[in-house]
Amino acid sequence: MSAITISRQMGSRGDELALEVARRLGWRRVCRDIINQAALAAGVPQVALAEMDELGLLGLRPTARERRLYLSQVERIIRELADAGNVVIVGRGSQLILRERPDVLHVRVIAPLEARVTWLCQAESICREAARVRLEASDQARARYLQRNYRARVGDPSLYHLVINTGRLTLPVAVDLVLHTFQTWRATPLSTSNAMLC
Repeated sequence: MSAITISRQMGSRGDELALEVARRLGWRRVCRDIINQAALAAGVPQVALAEMDELGLLGLRPTARERRLYLSQVERIIRELADAGNVVIVGRGSQLILRERPDVLHVRVIAPLEARVTWLCQAESICREAARVRLEASDQARARYLQRNYRARVGDPSLYHLVINTGRLTLPVAVDLVLHTFQTWRATPLSTSNAMLC
């Protein structure tokens, strides 16, 4: 059984990449909304809503206890998804929750800010300034989530097997790259126990 995690910057087209990778593998794609819905059903609705509200428009302030409950539910859900296998998991720190699993490939999707601004303007018919504000707020919220919960930097390349810049690659090429990497990696996985450091 295997899984792929996709960490992405908003506007990098990482969600589209995850959807296409899952489609071509015949796997399920699970995004943060599905994970948050499960956490919400598990009894931590305020935190789930706060985590979905990257711009902070709702003004929710969950307690430390509520955040811990939410995090434990999210981690449980992500581990169960990986155990079931054949899944592409998007976001929610899945690259860290599953970092010790030798059967999970971790991918990060990035793009230059200006390319992400252009994409978001076209995708949502908003002006460039609104797009820029939204992207910067999203970047900060995602960085805070990983720092607060895992003491990790989202942009740390050592968390990933593969980092893709969709500002330099077309989406079809990026999808092919993930699939090729996955198929090659699955045939010859390199566990952390036998990896050599130079």
